Amino acid sequence: MVLSIILWSIALLSVCSIAYWTYLVLFVVRGSEYPEIEHDPSEVQVRILTVDSPQIIQKSVSAIPDTVTDRHVIAEEPMDIQGATVHVVPDSFDSEAIRKGRALEWARQNVPCGKEFVLYLDEDSLMSDFEGVPDADVVQFRERPRRSRSWLSYLAEVFRMGFQIEQRAFPSLSVPLYAWGGGIAIRSDLENRVTWDHHTMIEDTAFVWNAVAMDGAVDFDMARTKFDTQAPPTIRAMVSQRSRWLAGSQSESDLLPLPYHLLTTVRNLAWALSPAVPFLTLVPLLVPGTILFETAFQVLSVLVFSFVVVWSIAGAAYYDRSVLLGLVVVVLSPLVSLLHSFGAFVGLVAPPNDFSVTRKISPEHVDTPEREVEGD
Repeated sequence: MVLSIILWSIALLSVCSIAYWTYLVLFVVRGSEYPEIEHDPSEVQVRILTVDSPQIIQKSVSAIPDTVTDRHVIAEEPMDIQGATVHVVPDSFDSEAIRKGRALEWARQNVPCGKEFVLYLDEDSLMSDFEGVPDADVVQFRERPRRSRSWLSYLAEVFRMGFQIEQRAFPSLSVPLYAWGGGIAIRSDLENRVTWDHHTMIEDTAFVWNAVAMDGAVDFDMARTKFDTQAPPTIRAMVSQRSRWLAGSQSESDLLPLPYHLLTTVRNLAWALSPAVPFLTLVPLLVPGTILFETAFQVLSVLVFSFVVVWSIAGAAYYDRSVLLGLVVVVLSPLVSLLHSFGAFVGLVAPPNDFSVTRKISPEHVDTPEREVEGD
């Protein structure tokens, strides 16, 4: 009986999460178009956040289009970077924020900005096809992780991109469900009103949620442009990253209106418990008679598992690189799904108390699109 209740609970949580995802993708996203560019690159100041990775930062700075001339690197250690002004966050700076959030808040207070927007990038974010910013208070750019060292962590990123096509619906929601700080443009006056001075492990999502809590809504939009990034170099790094995401999201969910707080909790639980999804279909076959309403459970578990394949296919389509990549991620989807979700499970049962930086590797070891197609 206990096993039956546990398995049914996992299945029903997954169904709720899948149903909402399906609603967003099929009904909210359907027919929507990406916004037009209304602010050209001259209206943007770029700030790249790093701890101490000059080689990686130099490549990211070199990838910034020449039309963007106001460029700044916010670092924890001094470094010599061509093409950008480097600012070092002093040890004496005091803030409620930690790690990256502390650096963001120091930059807000100390780096002059006369532009309409501040575009924040991670140290490994490569701007490609950047032509400007749509007219919104917060503009989320899309990401395209590239393989660094681990093939499995890269495939998990492809899988994640398939799930994250739901982001297209976020401009229609009262509260965006999450944000990605590796490519996010924020209107400078909004940044100064909301600030980054908040203790959190998910600075970018927390900023958007704080903006909603402060103003009742936020003018949020999703740009068509994709920025290249690095996939986590190891499975361990990916698990740590996902753990921080889930724990941070759950700890900050009190900022949300009650319906979104409940929605976020259900989605987080479904994600954290989803490592069990590939095995749900096997339990009635291996241990028959242990689950109440066994036939209904079998049908439901097959439906839940089918979305693991759906997200794999959607991720491969998002990359649009090679048929081989699509076949590999679909065939390995049970394993890839488990690895993607295991960090969320860790974040649920043993939430981290501090920010763990996802280390990047030297740019020459990161796949280019051409090498990915060739399968190197």
